[in-house]
Amino acid sequence: MKQLILTLLAVAITATTGAVQAQSPAPPTKGHRVGLIDMAHVFQHYKKFEELRSGLQAEIEKSDAEAKVMVERLQKGQAEIKKFDSGSPEYEQREKQLLDLKGEFDAFRAATQRRLARRESETFKVIYTDVTKAVKLYAEYAHFDHVMRFNRKGIEEITNPQEAVQTMNKTFIYTSSENDITDVVLQYLNKPYASGAPAPNTAKGNVVPAGRTRQQ
Repeated sequence: MKQLILTLLAVAITATTGAVQAQSPAPPTKGHRVGLIDMAHVFQHYKKFEELRSGLQAEIEKSDAEAKVMVERLQKGQAEIKKFDSGSPEYEQREKQLLDLKGEFDAFRAATQRRLARRESETFKVIYTDVTKAVKLYAEYAHFDHVMRFNRKGIEEITNPQEAVQTMNKTFIYTSSENDITDVVLQYLNKPYASGAPAPNTAKGNVVPAGRTRQQ
C-alpha cells in the first residue's frame, strides 16, 4: 500500500512539472540586426574617389595626347611614302620607318592600357577598403550583426528600363530608414575633406555620428 502511494505521488509530480514546462514560454532568442548600405551611392559621393578618379582621368588625357602625336607621325609618313616608287631605296627606307613607328605605337598603347587598368583597379581597391573599414566601425558601434549591400533608389527615380528591372528585382522591397547606414558612413568618410584635415585612419577612427547614442 505504501509503495502504491509513493508511485502515484511520483506520477502526479511528473505530470504537474510537465504541465508547467508546457505553459512556460521558450526563452527569447537574440535577434540579428541587419544594416544596409548603398555602395554605389557611397562611391559616387566619396570625395577621395572623386580625387583619385580625376587623377586617373588626367593620366588618360595625357596618354591620349601622346598617342595622338604618334598617330599624326604615322599619317604623315604614310602620305610621304606615296611620293616614292615601290621598291626604290627611298621607299624601302620610308617603309622601315613606318614599321618602326607602328611598332612603337602598338607597344605604347598596350603598355598604357595595362598601366591604366592597374591604376583603376588599385583605385577601387583603396576606396573599397576605406568604405568597408568605416562600415565595420559603425556596425560595431551600433551593434549591427550584418551589413548588406542594397540599392536605396525607388522605382520612381529610375528612367532607364534596364535599371528599372534591376530595381524591381532588388532583395529588399522595404527597409526601415534606421537600418540604412549609407549617409552615416559617407559623412564620416568625407569629413576630412570638409575640414581640410588629413584623411581619416578608418582602422582607428571614430565613426560615431555627433548627437547619436550607442544602441544597446
